[in-house]
This record gives sequence, structure tokens and C-alpha cells, in this order.
Amino acid sequence: MSNWLTDGIEAAVNKVDAQASRGGDFPHITQDGKWCTTPDGVWTGGFWAGLLWLGYEAQKSRALLTAATSLTDRLLPRAADAVNHDLGFMFYPSAIKGWRITGDERYFNAALSAANSLATQFNPQGGFIPGWGFFGGEDWSGSVLIDTLMNLPLLVWAVNHGADERLLDVVHRHAKTALANHQRVDGSVFHVYKFDPADGTPIAGDTYQGLDASSAWSRGQGWALGGFAMLADMTGSQEYLAAAQRVASYVEKRLPEDFIPPWDYSAGASAVKDSSAGAITAYGLIRLWDLTSDARHLDLAETMLKALCSHCLIRDERAPILAHATADLPHGLGIDESTIYGDYYFLKSLLALRDIKDQHEQRENGAHGSLVQTLAG
Repeated sequence: MSNWLTDGIEAAVNKVDAQASRGGDFPHITQDGKWCTTPDGVWTGGFWAGLLWLGYEAQKSRALLTAATSLTDRLLPRAADAVNHDLGFMFYPSAIKGWRITGDERYFNAALSAANSLATQFNPQGGFIPGWGFFGGEDWSGSVLIDTLMNLPLLVWAVNHGADERLLDVVHRHAKTALANHQRVDGSVFHVYKFDPADGTPIAGDTYQGLDASSAWSRGQGWALGGFAMLADMTGSQEYLAAAQRVASYVEKRLPEDFIPPWDYSAGASAVKDSSAGAITAYGLIRLWDLTSDARHLDLAETMLKALCSHCLIRDERAPILAHATADLPHGLGIDESTIYGDYYFLKSLLALRDIKDQHEQRENGAHGSLVQTLAG
């Protein structure tokens, strides 16, 4: 196996272990290279708990198990959030992963509760779950974010584990709304699409964290790629698969020579980078490869991850894993810093790639394995 891959995994897990030993609240984004933390996890707490679970699986460290359990426990009350489109981000990496590892029924029940809370936010007139209903003191009831696609797998998982099948209707109606409105002809997606919340009439595409309404915010392209690929895998929809392939084609054509995305693909060659977009996109490409067996997707994911290891992996005493992420450039947040979601998808993608290579070697030796838990867990 490639030295860069094993070294990258070791470095990332060591970072998780070091941060866990510091204790404290949920890392969110950095300022001047130091984590800004939140007591309740805002929308990113699941990624830190998820990193702890991934670290525990890699190291089987009692300290990491204790930390993963503690931080997941702290998220459980958030399953009742009434206005939060990010409940999938919060509970899939944390509670579902924790349940798979420990069998703790509290985690299973919390994930089911979170799925129901997410589905309850569905606007049946418009066919969408609105984003950021609690954010910034603004009315977001008619604004739909591309990010929500990555939260819908929580609903599919819940139905597969006994929840009301009407949750699948929410999944398909929201995804079809995104297909009809968010995705452009060239395969890129709007970050935000605005609707009349009363009757669901589409109004216009927009952005919040991208360059402008017509641009291709790179992390949004990653969310779309990963979300459509995951939903295609979990539901068997060829329509979602085709949508993921269109996003992948758009990204592949616009990646710079160093394979690390700019914060917005429309921002030009000299734009500030977003390593988190690279990590999320790599994960989506791996999911797409798993569905299609198209080597182009896996090769690009590997190239992007290798570039992140070469140019963004922090190897000194600083706490985060990846440098050169950009959380929200238009609002001056986390520019050329680190993000907990970038760190999470980086390690998750590295582990998935390692398992793919291990299974390739096993097949050559007559053995077989499965990627299901690595990719979805």
C-alpha cells in the first residue's frame, strides 16, 4: 500500500487522539489555527464525534472510545431539534456509527428520533426541507440549501430500520426538487434555491457562501456529489446516480492543476483554497466509484486525497488535521483555516481508500470483503 496513504491515516488519527486528550467542547472551525468550539455542536458536532469513532476503530484506544461515547451522549438531546436541516450531519457520523460499534440502543433511538425531527420540517407544498430556519435571525423558510441532500440518508436509514415509510416520500420529493431547480445544465448546482414557502413556487437560484448566485461554490458541489451518490446507493435510483455523475464531470473539468479546489470554481485560479471541499468531493467520488466501478472516479479521488496529504495535512503541533479550508468567505469566517467537517471527510475518505486497496489485494489472493460499513458508517 502507498506510503502517503498509511502515513496520512496515521497522522490524522494521531491528531484526533491529541485533540481528544485535550477534552472540552465540540471543535467547529479555526481562527488563527486554533479551534473555536461550541458547547452544543451547532451543526457540526456530529463530525467531531464521528472522527472520534473513526479514530477508535483505527486505534482501538480506550481513551478514544470514552471520548466518542461522551461527545455522542452530549448530542442526543439535539435529536428533538424542530428547525435544523443538518440532523443527518449530526446523527449519522455520531449516533448511528456509535450504535454500530457499541450496540447502544440509546444511539439507535436518538437517530430514529432525529430522522423524524428532520422529516417533520418538510414543506409539502414546495416539496422541500428548508435550510437554516434558526440562522442569523433571517427567514429561511423558503430557502433550500444543496447541503440538505447529504442529510437525507438519515431518513433512508431510519426507514430501513423500522421508521414510517412516508419518510421515503420526503427523501424523493426533496431530491426531485433539487434535481429540478438546484442542478444546472452543466452539472453544477446552486448553493441556495428560493421558493415561496406558502405555495412552493420556485423563485430563483442564489448563494450564501459562494461568489454569486450563478457561481459554483466548491463545497456545495461536493455536498451535491456526495448526497446524490449516497441516495443513489441507498435507494437504487438511476436518476440520482446520473445527477451525481453530472456533478463529478463538472468538478473534474474545473479542478486546478494542484487538484485542491478553490473556495468557488467561478472565482479564478488565484482564489483562496477550500481543502474541505476537496475532502468532501473525494468522498463523493469514492461513493460514485462504488456504484459504477468507473476507475476514473476512484483515480480522481485518490489524486485529490494525495494532494491534500501533500499540501494541506498539518504535521506540526497544531490541533486540526487539514489546513487551507475556507468556511465562509463572503462573511469572513474561517478563511484559509480548518474545519471539522473537512477533517472528518478527509479521514473517512482515506480509510475508505485504504479498504478498497486492501480488498483489491485480498481479491488477488482469493479473499473477498465489503465496503458497506466503511463508506456508510
